Amino acid sequence: MAVDAGTDIWAGVPRFAEPELRSFIERLFVAAGLGEDAAAQAATPLLLADRRGIESHGAARLPGYVRRLRNGLIDPDAQLTVDRETPSTVAFCGNNGLGLLLAPRAMERCIAKAEETGICMATMRRSNHFGIAGTYALMAAERGLGGIAMTNSASIVVPMFGKQPMLGTNPFAFAVPTGTLPFCLDMSTSTVAWGKIEIARRAGMPIPEGWGVDADGRPTTDPHAVKALSPLGGTYDMRGHKGYGLGLMVEVFCGELASNTWSHKIGKSYDGTGMSAGTGHAFIAWRIDAFRDPDGFRRELDEMIAALRTAPVAAGYEDRHVLIPGDPEAEAEARNRAEGIPVRQEVLNELRELCEEVGVAYPW
Repeated sequence: MAVDAGTDIWAGVPRFAEPELRSFIERLFVAAGLGEDAAAQAATPLLLADRRGIESHGAARLPGYVRRLRNGLIDPDAQLTVDRETPSTVAFCGNNGLGLLLAPRAMERCIAKAEETGICMATMRRSNHFGIAGTYALMAAERGLGGIAMTNSASIVVPMFGKQPMLGTNPFAFAVPTGTLPFCLDMSTSTVAWGKIEIARRAGMPIPEGWGVDADGRPTTDPHAVKALSPLGGTYDMRGHKGYGLGLMVEVFCGELASNTWSHKIGKSYDGTGMSAGTGHAFIAWRIDAFRDPDGFRRELDEMIAALRTAPVAAGYEDRHVLIPGDPEAEAEARNRAEGIPVRQEVLNELRELCEEVGVAYPW
């Protein structure tokens, strides 16, 4: 966003103890039709996103989930079923259930099979928005395995040289254990997630050129004029075709390979109207010791990360250090554990309205 890198973007933002925020999220999920256990499970990925500073996928997403559940666009009682399975693969069907509930179960099964065979890949069709992809890659890393997770989503990203959105933000995450915190790359294949545009709109701030395009497909810095997002990289001159290609790769895994539809035919996941989402996911987990000694792997990975962190910085960045994927999220998580999870006032206003809509007492 168009602010100085040294600016504290959370200055003055209300903060909440995680148990307090969890209780609030769970009450809204129960009002939407989930049982108490299911509500607690569904709240966990949202809290992880907010705790890691990915505010576009935390409490700010609640209105969309709640309204879609209440309007019958997500089945709160759907069960995860298996379409086909081998010793090292499994193809799931989410039966239009809540991705926040069913995707963790799919990844858990993928991890369990990888622990038996060395590696497992799973696909999932007919799901809904599952939160941040990092949730599932980190599940594997925290068990000492490597993990990958990806998902397609409703079309909001233009193809290279196009002006009509055809692909989703199609994020993927990769995580492996290290000697300390897991290494975690969690990214969309668009330049930014749509939630970043929503944040800029709430804050009344311009966006950098290259994030999004207007109705004619021209780059714009006005978040209210954005009709679609750009592929990672932005324009062709900035090699946006690479992000476009990555988005298509995710599409193949989560669409055609998963026997699921592709982004252009998926319903919107962030409002309470329209059709069921029909989102597809893919997960991979593998044992490090299937390939080499785990201790040696972690030691050499730690050495590489240390060398990168101490590499010379470019002019103009003397007060910074070389970043490793996951550093901003780890720093946000450490701060938010200590100070509480920040939720912007604009999001709180939306949540207050949601509470009035579903008959839940707004606690603040």
